[in-house]
Order: sequence, then C-alpha cells, then structure tokens
Amino acid sequence: MTGDDKKSSSADFDARLRAARDAYDGRTGSSRSQEQGDAPDSGMKGIGFAMRLGTELVAAIGIGVGVGYGLDQWLGTTPWLMVLFFFFGGAAGVLNVYRLSMGMDQTVGWRRIGGRSGPHSGGAETGDADGDREDRGKK
Repeated sequence: MTGDDKKSSSADFDARLRAARDAYDGRTGSSRSQEQGDAPDSGMKGIGFAMRLGTELVAAIGIGVGVGYGLDQWLGTTPWLMVLFFFFGGAAGVLNVYRLSMGMDQTVGWRRIGGRSGPHSGGAETGDADGDREDRGKK
C-alpha cells in the first residue's frame, strides 16, 4: 500500500465515520459536537466523573498501603514501609486525578494539539492528512 493510498483511505474512513456519527445523532436526537468532546454535559455525567476522581485517588492510596504492608511483613520493618508507600500512593493518586481532570488519560502516547486530545486531534485541521504525525519535526 503506497502513501497516497493510505492517505485517501484514511480520509475516506474519516468521512464515513462522520456520516455514521451524524446518522446516529439524527436517530437518537442527541447532538454532540467535536468541540464538546467527552466533557460532562449533564448532572449524571458530572457525578460519574467525580466518582471516578475519588475512586482513582482512593485506589492508588489503597494499593500503596497494601504494597507497603506486604513489604513490612516480609522484611520485618513495620510500619515504616507502609507509611512510605502511603505517601507514594497518595502522590500517584493525585497525579492520576490531575491527568484525568486535564483530559490526559484518553489514550497513551497521544499529545494535545490545538486544545484537543485523542484520535480526532490530527487530520486536516493540523495539516496532517493521515493523522500519524510521523513527519512533524522534519519540516
């Protein structure tokens, strides 16, 4: 497959995907613009987002305490490693919450371009027709 075929198939796929999303929005009566993205737009989505933030923080701290407790039992250093890993877990939880609230958690390795992240950040808006961003530093 040559580069031109790849670009045209990618553009064709994007057009078909947009048409399918528009048809789905027409059937369901919902309208979701690309600028909105995954931002919470209703009360229930906001509550779900808040619950996920809390869960991320509590889970990271719980895992940190569990690892610290296990190491303390294994090495006989009670309670020092549990306290240390409590703080490590808290730091990891705060970092996870920050990433989630800034929208950095969608896909590993994707950068924000023009204030958006995810699979729709490439394309004609950025001048990268195939969306792969491989030739970005070469210009």
